[in-house]
Amino acid sequence: MDLKHLSTFLAVARHLSFTRAAQELDYVQSSVTAHVKSLEADLGIPLFERLGRRVALTDAGRELRSQAQLLLNQAQQAREAVQGAGSDTRQMKGTLRIAAPESLCAHLLPPVLRALQEHYPLLRVVFGPAGRTSLITSLSEGTLDVGFLLEEHVLAPMASAERLAEESLLLVAHPGHRLLSRPRVQTADLARETLLLIEQGCAQRDIMERELAQAAIHPATVEFVSVEALKRCAAAGLGVAILPAAAVADEVARGDVIVLPWTSRPVLGVYLVLHKDRRRTAALRTLAALAREHWAPDSET
Repeated sequence: MDLKHLSTFLAVARHLSFTRAAQELDYVQSSVTAHVKSLEADLGIPLFERLGRRVALTDAGRELRSQAQLLLNQAQQAREAVQGAGSDTRQMKGTLRIAAPESLCAHLLPPVLRALQEHYPLLRVVFGPAGRTSLITSLSEGTLDVGFLLEEHVLAPMASAERLAEESLLLVAHPGHRLLSRPRVQTADLARETLLLIEQGCAQRDIMERELAQAAIHPATVEFVSVEALKRCAAAGLGVAILPAAAVADEVARGDVIVLPWTSRPVLGVYLVLHKDRRRTAALRTLAALAREHWAPDSET
């Protein structure tokens, strides 16, 4: 099987559209059709069927979809291994697909990725935000090479997770908030406050919900899907927010928000997460080393 044909097949399978697959791959549509037909001829079985104007995978197509990404990943790993064995790692090519939650994407990972680019200037990095569930799913399906998560623990049977650093969670509010006059703020003191919470599925949300349950309180809450929106609303005085220290460091430094003296001091781990069967290439080893270096407690970056 031709690897290029497998890549084209996966694009059609993702979009269930030959037209959109051609747009993604920057091919003419006739080339996409030719690749799929060649793959079907090689396997001796149809991979797609047309249902009116729609395209659907056959049973054989669904089976191939689960295997094709693994084959492409193995080919990529072999390519990286050969290139990594060379004396000049700056010539390493290929693609590294990385994902992380928004707070890590925006505040902790940029300097690490910049340093990775300096090590491997020819390496193509595809980087974007992903929550816990989608990140683990993408690793499992082989559409992602490596992820970073901000969690208490990473529990996924197919994942291998390494704790690279720790990140404190802070309770922050507008500089004029009434709780600032207290020497200590306990979770029970938040009963009459409005809490600004990130959406379900994030570790900081899990921790706050556990704190509220232990304190047996049910304050008003406002839910956000964006960390940036949450921070702006906290700075505007809409409520009290729990956020990773790195995500709110600039706002604290400017005085937009103030850290409340919360007696709870939750800490999350910053994890590098791989599929358990993923071999650590030179690029992945370098990425992990750079992250440890940049996120060390005494690092100035």
